[in-house]
Amino acid sequence: MKIVDAMNTYNLALKVIVNAGFSIKINDNHDDSFVWEAIRGNDTFIAADPLRLLGLICIGKEYGEKWNIQTTPNHYDLILDDHYKE
Repeated sequence: MKIVDAMNTYNLALKVIVNAGFSIKINDNHDDSFVWEAIRGNDTFIAADPLRLLGLICIGKEYGEKWNIQTTPNHYDLILDDHYKE
């Protein structure tokens, strides 16, 4: 299987989010831009597009309220370093 980040995956991401019990709304900044918001109970996730929104929901599901105090290696830099090593 190969799935690429593209607009043809947005509806599937939104379907997964709605099926998980979230309501979705658009927060319009009145400057030709907007963000997507998924809300369920006391949980609110905000992102620039539905794929990012789904990713944030997955992080919230995995780590809960303490998502931002997790100790983890810096995978971002490790992967970049590995890619660009000589």
